[in-house]
Amino acid sequence: MSSDTGISNEQWRAAHAMQQQLDSVLAETLNASRLCHKIGDVQHSVQQSPAQGRVALASSLPLIVRNKKRKEFTGGWLNYQISLAGDGVPLAADGTALGAVLHVAHWACEFAFEYDAYVGFPASAWQPWENKGQRLLWWEESESHFGPEWTYSVELAALGNDALLQAAVVAPALALLQGRAFDEALPETLTGLLRYHEQETADGVDLRVSRG
Repeated sequence: MSSDTGISNEQWRAAHAMQQQLDSVLAETLNASRLCHKIGDVQHSVQQSPAQGRVALASSLPLIVRNKKRKEFTGGWLNYQISLAGDGVPLAADGTALGAVLHVAHWACEFAFEYDAYVGFPASAWQPWENKGQRLLWWEESESHFGPEWTYSVELAALGNDALLQAAVVAPALALLQGRAFDEALPETLTGLLRYHEQETADGVDLRVSRG
């Protein structure tokens, strides 16, 4: 166990097992949906802290499309990030770290900790965003073939079984990629869904989160 983070080998193995499960289920679901031509090879990234060791892991699923000449290319990415500690863990209103979280995002690029392409706080560098219903961050301008970029967050402790993973990660991600309304894809009653609250800082606008 790391004395700095309190992350045990058991916790890391559980996060890795969840990653393997989500990789498989998301790829299967997206391929079956015919949203894109196919899902490419999943990309993985691990966040390391010199003081804390391993604190987060991420998966990025490339959404492969074909142009009119039937040439394949990556049209966008469905990403998710499991943060057990580190700057991927958001703060609550009182400034304390909320706890382990899972971020789900459609971006025009993949998550890669080594290139600072991931969900990290403070969030000032991400602005401007549209905060839809305090539960979905939205960027209308996007280079993705699949439209606007978005991010939402779920408390990891709430994802205790396969049904909850399906309800909180798989189903909303597919619905949002298909263009469904955010309040339909992410209902207020969704288990574990975190609320985003904007906070003015000297560097711009940061985010705090709260439980539903």
